[in-house]
Amino acid sequence: MPADSNILLSIVVPTYNRAHMLPDTIKSVLNQTYPNFELIIVDDGSTDHTEDIVKEFLSDRVSYYRRDNAERSAARNFGTSVAKGDYLNWFDSDDTMFPNHIEEAMKMITKNARPEFFALGFQYEDVSGNVVHRSNFSADINHDFHKNNQLTVDAVFVRRDIALSNLFNEDRGLSGSEDYELWIRLCAKYHLYTSPAITSRYIHHSERSTILMSDPDRLIGRYTKFIYYTTSNPEVVALLGKQKGHFVMKNYLLLAVDLAINNHRRLGLKYLQKAFSNSPMVVFEKGFYAFIKHFLRHSLS
Repeated sequence: MPADSNILLSIVVPTYNRAHMLPDTIKSVLNQTYPNFELIIVDDGSTDHTEDIVKEFLSDRVSYYRRDNAERSAARNFGTSVAKGDYLNWFDSDDTMFPNHIEEAMKMITKNARPEFFALGFQYEDVSGNVVHRSNFSADINHDFHKNNQLTVDAVFVRRDIALSNLFNEDRGLSGSEDYELWIRLCAKYHLYTSPAITSRYIHHSERSTILMSDPDRLIGRYTKFIYYTTSNPEVVALLGKQKGHFVMKNYLLLAVDLAINNHRRLGLKYLQKAFSNSPMVVFEKGFYAFIKHFLRHSLS
């Protein structure tokens, strides 16, 4: 057991219509080797039988709050406001943690003298349980966030005082990128410590909200708002430095690819042009060729 075994960890699980998946998430939290934690389930206005499912698990350390639907960021922020733990971990209700998840977090807290925030390793799995990817954090992750989001929300732990003063952005139009926006905002202020220990599984299934997002207005809103919020933040701009153009290019390129995948070819071309205007290096990105593939596939079908 780590030396700081008196530290309380708060696991905040926002959920919306995940009654068929939530029990596995809850059981994985209750099966932790480190015992000093609380589990806060925030129901974001579910219309299924989520409340009935959760009732079976309620205890001194498992609490349940039901709120009107306001998206994940608001649910996570509410969980943060009621959490009592020294550190918070926001965990998605369709993923699961391995029994060492919190214990490995405690090791990081002790080793790094209670850091502002840190991330543990994770793996992506398909619905059959096959591992399709494992995290491999870059050595200078703080300054590599212009390339991509290397984290899942499940993997990140934030000290309570830092979490309370750096909440998730509740703009519903940002949904799908709100975690990336927070991580890069935190990276602009604090060092992000990482551990290679794999402690959680992100399950790639057809019901994930980002997969279901295909409406062009929502896609455009999500990416353009992300670009706006990050590039209008002086601290983030300072972190990006000379890579600001590359960062904006990457996000316009991702938007172009998503639009092409969903058969919005003309809009995809528009944002591919925006990507190129920010950095001609777009032609060397894998996403550029992914766009061409999907553009041609829909054009020829």
